[in-house]
Amino acid sequence: MTQLTCPVDQATLEDSKTSGEESSKCPECDGIWLSTTAMESLEDNAANDDMVKGQRKYGKHEVDHLCPHCGNAMVRFRYRGFNLEIEACPSDVGFWLDKSEDREIRDVMKRRGSNLNRAVSAEKSWHKTRRGEKLGVFQRVKQLLGFD
Repeated sequence: MTQLTCPVDQATLEDSKTSGEESSKCPECDGIWLSTTAMESLEDNAANDDMVKGQRKYGKHEVDHLCPHCGNAMVRFRYRGFNLEIEACPSDVGFWLDKSEDREIRDVMKRRGSNLNRAVSAEKSWHKTRRGEKLGVFQRVKQLLGFD
């Protein structure tokens, strides 16, 4: 297996596990290289089973960091439109995550799932109201909090 090099400080990456997935970690900066498959698994573990993930990359631009996999300039983007910028291989082979960004990705996926559940609940409530069904105060609070 080819040794991968950290795009931040050029240290040799070491085999590691991130959220149960095979990864390569930098012993110097604690950055992580995840394959595309490992990234998808990380997202799936944090998301609802029925959640549509949607677009991952917003506002892409090339950066000076070289990809550990192919050696070309990586692409930085806003992850799923949130205020989290990560880098990816220009050939979509994998992702570079700076220290703790794997946790931020899990948090984003959980928030997206929660937001989608609230939206679905609100839509159900609207349809019931449109059909003339009356809801009690307790039911409205339950739906507002996403428990219905």
